[in-house]
Amino acid sequence: MKHYKRYLNTTYSLASLILIGLIAWTFYFQDEFDIYREPYVGGDFEERQQDSIAISSNESDPMPESDNNNANEENPAAEDELEPFPDIYGVSAIHPLAAEEGMKIIEEGGNAIDAAITVSFVLNVVEPYGSGIGGGGMMLAHERGEGAVTYDYREAAPVTGTAESPFAVPGLVKGMEKAFEEQGSGNIPWEDLLEPAYEYASRGFDVGQVLHEQLANYTRYVQFDTQATRDLYYPGGQPIPVNDTLVQEELAETLKRIMEEGAADFYEGETAQAMQEAFGFNEEDLTSYEADVTEPVKAESENYSIFGASAPSSATVVLQSFLMAEQLDLSQVLAEDDYNALSEQEDDPRVGHLMNDNDHLHSYIHLMTEITDTAYQERLDNLGDPDFETIEQSDFTSQETIDRLLDQLYNGSSASRVPGDTLALHDAPGEINDSRHTTHFVILDQDGMMVSATNSVGQFFGSGHYSDGIFINSQMANFSGDDTSPNSFAPGKRPRTFVSPVILEQDGQAVLGMGSPGGRRIPAMIFQTLMQYEYGQAGGERVTLQEAIEHPRFYTEDGVVHVEERLEAAINSRLRGEGTNMRYTVIEHGSPLFYGGIQSLGVEMSDGNVENLFGGGDPRRRGVWQIESAE
Repeated sequence: MKHYKRYLNTTYSLASLILIGLIAWTFYFQDEFDIYREPYVGGDFEERQQDSIAISSNESDPMPESDNNNANEENPAAEDELEPFPDIYGVSAIHPLAAEEGMKIIEEGGNAIDAAITVSFVLNVVEPYGSGIGGGGMMLAHERGEGAVTYDYREAAPVTGTAESPFAVPGLVKGMEKAFEEQGSGNIPWEDLLEPAYEYASRGFDVGQVLHEQLANYTRYVQFDTQATRDLYYPGGQPIPVNDTLVQEELAETLKRIMEEGAADFYEGETAQAMQEAFGFNEEDLTSYEADVTEPVKAESENYSIFGASAPSSATVVLQSFLMAEQLDLSQVLAEDDYNALSEQEDDPRVGHLMNDNDHLHSYIHLMTEITDTAYQERLDNLGDPDFETIEQSDFTSQETIDRLLDQLYNGSSASRVPGDTLALHDAPGEINDSRHTTHFVILDQDGMMVSATNSVGQFFGSGHYSDGIFINSQMANFSGDDTSPNSFAPGKRPRTFVSPVILEQDGQAVLGMGSPGGRRIPAMIFQTLMQYEYGQAGGERVTLQEAIEHPRFYTEDGVVHVEERLEAAINSRLRGEGTNMRYTVIEHGSPLFYGGIQSLGVEMSDGNVENLFGGGDPRRRGVWQIESAE
C-alpha cells in the first residue's frame, strides 16, 4: 500500500510538472511554433503603435488670440502665421508593412505625398485584393495654412467603349505620378519610392490571415491568366497558408518597368500593350486617361473646416450628415419627455449627446439613420462626374442645401421612409451588391502635411481577371442603368464612387484624417466614427481616437438595423416600436468586414499649438498605425 501511495505521489508530481510546462509553452513558446500565428504581431510592428504622443510646449511665443474665436470663419492663414510644427509624424494603414515603409520614407526626408506613393504601391503587393495598379482612388492632400486639394485618379470608362465594356481604365499609376510631380518633396526619386513594393513582390512577404481569408472567400471568383500563376496564390488548389511566403514575379516585373519609365510605361509602353491584349483596351483608351487635381468639397462646422474628396466621391454624404447632425433641432424630432430629460443633462442638446445614455440610444440610432438616408438620397439625385454633369461643389454643403435636407427630415420625407425599396439609395449594380472592399490610409509628415487616401479596384480582387500582376477593376459596374441619372454611362466618364476620404482642419492645421473601406457603407461608417470621436464618452471622459474607432457600429438599410454587438433588450424593444413610432427590425450582424475598416490620425490643438498626436487603426481588418516624435 505504501508503494502504491509513493507511486501516486510520483504521478501527481509528474502531472504537475507537465501542467507547468504546458502553461510555460502557452505563454512563452507557442507563438514561435504556431503555423497559424499572424506574422505581423508584436515586436517592431507594435513598438510605435501608441494611442497618443504628448507634445511639449512650443518654444516660440504663442499666437496672438484672434478676434474671431470660431475656427471655421474663412481664415486662410499664411505659413508664417502658423506656429512651428513639432517633429512628429505617423502613418495609419491596414497592413503593417505599408505603415512601416511609409514611416521610413518620412524619416529619409520624404513628405506625406512621397510616403503616400510608397504606401499605395506596397498595399498593391501585400493587399492585392483591396487596391492596386489595376484600379484607382482619391486622395486629399492638406498643407498647413493652404487648405486641401483632391487628387482624383479613379477609373474612367474607356473613351472607345460602351456601357457593356467590362473594365474601366485604371488610374492609380497616373494619379501617383501626378501627386509626385505636384507636391512631392523632391528629396526622394520616383524609383526609390516604388522600391519597397518591388522588393516585396520579387522577394516575397509573409502571408497574413486577412489575405489568406480573402483568397479562400474568392477562390471561384479570381480568374488567372495561367495555371502557374494560380498555383502561386492557390498551391495545391488551396489558398496560400498564413506565414507562407508569397512571391509575385509578374507583378515585380510590371513594377520594375513603372519604376524605370513612370506612368508612360503603364499607359503607352510595354505594360499598356499587355493590358490591351489581356483586357481589351484600345490604345486611345489608355493614352487619353488623365488624373485630375481639383478643389475638394468643403464644409464649415462649429469647430472645424472639413474637407472631403471632390465629386464623384461620396465625401459629400459625410459632410452633409455631420452638418445635419450638428444643426438638427432635437425639440422637433424627439418625444417631449425625452427632449426634456436630455436638456437636463446638456445645455445645448445635440444628436451626438444621445449616444452616451442607453435611455436615448434608440433615438440616436434612429436619427443617425434618418440623417444618413437623407444624405444618401441627395447623393443619388445629384452626384456625378463634374466633367460630364453640371455640379457646383460648394452647393453640396451650402446652408441653403443643409436647410433643405433638414426640412426633408423634419417632414418625414427621407429615404428611410420607403421600407424595402433597395433602389431608394442605390441605383448601380456595384452599389447594390454587398461590398466590403477597398483600402484607406492616412499620413502626417514632420511639416504638418496630411494625406487621407482611399484606393480601390472595385470589388475585392476587382473584376477577378488577372494578367501581368494586375487585378483589373470592376468599376464599370458602378454606373447607373438609368439614363436620366447623373451617374449614367458616358465614354471617358468616371462613375460615382463611395470612397470618402476626409480631413478636418483647425487654425490652418489638419487635425484629423479619416476614411474607410466598405463599399456602400463607407460614408455611414465614417460619419458614425466622426460622431464618436466628437461626442463619445467613456467613464465621463472623452474617448480617444482608437476608442472611437473600436466602438460598436450599426448600419441600417431597408428598415433593418444591423448591430455589431447585441443591444440591451429595452433598446431593441424601443427600436421595434414599444413606446415609440419606430418600426425597425434589429439583427445582430457580427462580421467585422461588414462595418468597414477606419484608419485615422488625429492632432489635438490648443491656442494654435499642437499638444497631442493620436493614432488609430481598425481591428476589424487588423488595421495598424505608427506614430513617432523625433524630439
